[in-house]
Amino acid sequence: MTFTLALSGDSMITRRGVVSNTEKARGLQQLMQAADVTFTNLEVVATDVEGYHSSGAFTPTLTAPAHVLEELHEYGVDVAAFANNHTMNLGIEGMLDTAQGLRQRGVACAGVGRTLGEATMPAYVSTQAGTVAVVACTATFASGEEATRPSDTMRGRPGLNPLRHSVRLGVTETQLSALAETHAELGLDDQINYLREMRFLPEANGTDHLLFGGTFFETETPRVESTCAPSDLARICHWVKEAKMRSHIAVVSIHSHENGSTLTEPADFFVDFAHAVIDAGADVVVGHGPHRVRGIEIYNGRPIFYSLGNFVGQFELMSVLSSHTYDVLGVPDDLAPHEVLGGNCLGFADHEEYWRSFVPVLQFDGSELVGIEIHPIGLGFDLPAPVRGRPMLASSEEADAVMEDLERLSARFGTTFIRERDGATIKLGD
Repeated sequence: MTFTLALSGDSMITRRGVVSNTEKARGLQQLMQAADVTFTNLEVVATDVEGYHSSGAFTPTLTAPAHVLEELHEYGVDVAAFANNHTMNLGIEGMLDTAQGLRQRGVACAGVGRTLGEATMPAYVSTQAGTVAVVACTATFASGEEATRPSDTMRGRPGLNPLRHSVRLGVTETQLSALAETHAELGLDDQINYLREMRFLPEANGTDHLLFGGTFFETETPRVESTCAPSDLARICHWVKEAKMRSHIAVVSIHSHENGSTLTEPADFFVDFAHAVIDAGADVVVGHGPHRVRGIEIYNGRPIFYSLGNFVGQFELMSVLSSHTYDVLGVPDDLAPHEVLGGNCLGFADHEEYWRSFVPVLQFDGSELVGIEIHPIGLGFDLPAPVRGRPMLASSEEADAVMEDLERLSARFGTTFIRERDGATIKLGD
């Protein structure tokens, strides 16, 4: 039995009318509606409840009225990941109401829950052609936004499904010596020693140095190392195995703003995570978060999309802003919303790469992946703000730019593209 799965990236929907009345917009809509199951990442709290805004560092509050969820239906979206750095922008109430609003509209919701277990569990979409399971998590979130498990004496906390990770910074002997000397001269060593005496920190291990809030180690060439938290990785893999046993196709969604040595490379922990969940049974790993395209890897015959970029980018059109948004962007309170979210204060509008991305459509024969089509899309970089951010099939110029990015960023993974008119397919197998 054949089966098709369409994937899209970050959906920052704040207004109705996302499907514009153009041939290319209708073409994208038909493409996604034709898939047996269509996925997106919902990166907005869409609710009418009056929750209280959060104050995550570098995270402007991103909210919209509940009725914008109807736009997902217009694109045939069947399942949405809702674990990202904006999930808790209106607290627990806003998160729970958005998840309920999705389900009431027939869209399965993955990545959030009333406990950690519920947030990690797969969301299932069953069709006549087959069943898709989605496990969703995020590596980018503020402390306190993650769901927790209950203890013997206290109930768990609602929230998102976290993928925590640790970072070690490798520097040369000379650099490490200078950092350590400065740390000591500023009196910061005393704070570290106190925390160790109180057993809030483990004893020094002889190789890692806690300096200026980071973990440093000596190396010949400076580099950044990142690794997944073992408990989070094990928990997510446990549910991936469950997802695979109860579906034809298991999808893992991860929201990650973190990067490797460049802004367009995934962090080491992301690569390790993607490989681990595929080893646990995942058929597809879909990444999003940096709002721009990253590379594609075929690992053991299964695709890893390190970032699909944006699908809907209507963040400029929010009309209700929290004071935290003004604080994060460092602007005075008397500016109107269009002045706060426009190019003068938030720079996405200045950079074309954030306004083009792609929608992959995967073809399966049973549970076997037999084809991947790449459909570049544009979000109207050159259009006025009221209509910018609505997706449509890319122009030839935009499609060439997307494919050039994908080919360059996927080269390290050995991925081969077969270029076609305004798009491509990915070569699978030998």
